[in-house]
Amino acid sequence: MVARTKFVGAWACALFVLAVVGDPLPSSAQAIGARVVSHGDRNRPAVALTFDDGVSPQNCRRILAILLEHHVPATFFPIAAAMPLDPALWQLVATAGYPVGDHTLTHPQMPTLSLRGQVAQIARARTLAESVLGRPLLRVFRPPYGAYNAGTIAAAAQAGFGTVLLWDVSDRDTSRHGTVAEMVSAAERGTNGSVVLMHCGPNATPYLLAQVIDFYQNHGFRLVTVPTLLGLTWSAGPTSVVTPTEVLGDLAPLPPAPSGGPITGPNGYSTPPAAPPASPTSPPSLPSKSAPPVGSSAVLPTGPNSTPSASAVVAADDTTGSAATIDVATVVVLGLVIAAVCVGVATIARLRRAR
Repeated sequence: MVARTKFVGAWACALFVLAVVGDPLPSSAQAIGARVVSHGDRNRPAVALTFDDGVSPQNCRRILAILLEHHVPATFFPIAAAMPLDPALWQLVATAGYPVGDHTLTHPQMPTLSLRGQVAQIARARTLAESVLGRPLLRVFRPPYGAYNAGTIAAAAQAGFGTVLLWDVSDRDTSRHGTVAEMVSAAERGTNGSVVLMHCGPNATPYLLAQVIDFYQNHGFRLVTVPTLLGLTWSAGPTSVVTPTEVLGDLAPLPPAPSGGPITGPNGYSTPPAAPPASPTSPPSLPSKSAPPVGSSAVLPTGPNSTPSASAVVAADDTTGSAATIDVATVVVLGLVIAAVCVGVATIARLRRAR
């Protein structure tokens, strides 16, 4: 009985400490409910092209037109708050049969938010995106910058997303210093099952996309959607033929590709105003987008296709694909260590009293 009381007391102590230093431990059902993946089957010559953000409707339309022209499937992960910039574009994406996943409402660093805040980012993004698309999202969540923790995995599961998707290849199209040739070279490092990160925003991407498509097809890879790559159940819903001409409309053609140097912008997504810190008892406010972390860059309205309305600065995805990850096992081990310390402290105190 004494041993049992000591064990219960130690765990109570440990849980108290965990409650003080961070969010409550996510339930095992929540943590197990979402898997984190960065690639598909390494034994199958298939590659998935993915496009994040959607902050430039003009470049998103150019990307979609190139995909349609080459009859290539792909998957989009737009920032939900950027989708109303051009809802007709996203309806064309859905009508053409391209999957659209969740990439949060405002593109925050997810590990900096509470569990409740992370759930809100994913769930509110889903609500807004589905209202624009007129159909359900693909149940795949991609965290901004590839940054996640145990709370992110639990939040994705709570919001109805069973897969948290990273990547194993990036074209680094958000780089301030890379040339188109360097970005193409980076994008062509894929292998069986690779997930290639690209962006629907920087001016560079429309210049390099056709070359990347040709590379993989010429090397025997089949370009597929994320649900096809990962074997996920997904339905496109009602689809119809969408032509590149329909997508481009009266959009001006791309200028000749420059010989080198960075290509950035345009950018039409205005960030929300900064919110005051939430009190411990109030629901978290959605954060404003901050400067990108080391290793990524902002998308600036200064490129050859920039427009007068492109006035905001948007943080682009971290192209490294790495993130400090705290999984459930780590949290459990931490709890055990704290419990052991609590037992030791209690034992020492009892021995002193016995003297």
